[in-house]
Amino acid sequence: ARIREQAFAMPKAIALVYNDKSLSYQDLESRSQQLASYLQSQGLGRGDLVGLCVNRSIDMVVALLGILKAGAAYLPLDPTYPEDRIAYILDDAHASLLITEAALQADIAPTIENVLRIDSDWEVITQSPPLSTVSFEADDLAYVIYTSGSTGKPKGVQVTHRNMLN
Repeated sequence: ARIREQAFAMPKAIALVYNDKSLSYQDLESRSQQLASYLQSQGLGRGDLVGLCVNRSIDMVVALLGILKAGAAYLPLDPTYPEDRIAYILDDAHASLLITEAALQADIAPTIENVLRIDSDWEVITQSPPLSTVSFEADDLAYVIYTSGSTGKPKGVQVTHRNMLN
């Protein structure tokens, strides 16, 4: 809601800067809404978990916001993790979809079927119908973070929207 408010109040103001790229509040709001609409058109929403394995970038922030706007929760995955760790976490968490980048897909998820490449699939993403309004409760899941697994297998820790606001 705060990003949307900024997009209306100061649409051309810079919201994000990463390396030599920047994105205005209006563009951040528009792109994250487009992704949210796509996710909803794929049947994702409240209670669904979406894996997110991208390099740090403006697209990473767009993806985070888009997942949350769709009502889903995100599962952050570091692209430098070994392939078997990523596969284990996606399977253990029962992720509905993996969002990644085209350059990373072959290395991190060659056997994952439900994959969206935020960079090379953007034209498909923009063809989605308008975003449905999603409301969520403070106790709805926002994201799941996995432990290091130092005592054995990694374990997921669920974080709600209430926890994020604190």
